[in-house]
Amino acid sequence: MTDGLTVAAVLLVVGPVVPGVALSNPALFRVWFLPRDEHLALVRAHRRGWAAINAGFTIATVVTSAGLAVLAGNIDAADGPRAVLTSAVVAYAIAGSLWCAVLAIRARTTPALAQMVAAGTPTEPAETLLGAALGGLFAVFTLATGAALVVLGLTLALSGGIAAPVAWLATLISAVVIAALLATGDAVPAVLYLPTLLIGLALLLGWS
Repeated sequence: MTDGLTVAAVLLVVGPVVPGVALSNPALFRVWFLPRDEHLALVRAHRRGWAAINAGFTIATVVTSAGLAVLAGNIDAADGPRAVLTSAVVAYAIAGSLWCAVLAIRARTTPALAQMVAAGTPTEPAETLLGAALGGLFAVFTLATGAALVVLGLTLALSGGIAAPVAWLATLISAVVIAALLATGDAVPAVLYLPTLLIGLALLLGWS
């Protein structure tokens, strides 16, 4: 494996670890499963932990995007597949910028809403409008990222960049996330880091 692919593999594996560290905070582990009022109260009680979670996802997105860019520039593939990979990476990065926007907004507004609720200050209609805006950004991010990863996985599977079973599994996971969003209107964003993590592990282990 070339030095470039080694760098790509390390970035793709390290990227998802960053939010994993922040998410492992025992005090905030329940935050995703609580009703709205309890969710806000927990965020208010752990502002730094909440900021760390959002920062972790932001760092992971940047690091993973960099890893995919390095991968597209160093993988042994014909011009056609390489161009497709590059396009998928660009789409992934653009979608990631939307996710970073959601994270930045959420990191500031959720504690503010929590403070307003604790003080008995009305939060409507601002809270509903904010939720709708963030929901729209999240939906576009999820669909675009999922589509980019499907294209990436298919291209790697057909071009032989990594072991075909790994590439197909990455493609399947990405497609399932898209299907979940379309069916339920929601998806777990952390799952979108699994395809790139699998690709990174395959590169590190020499599964080609």
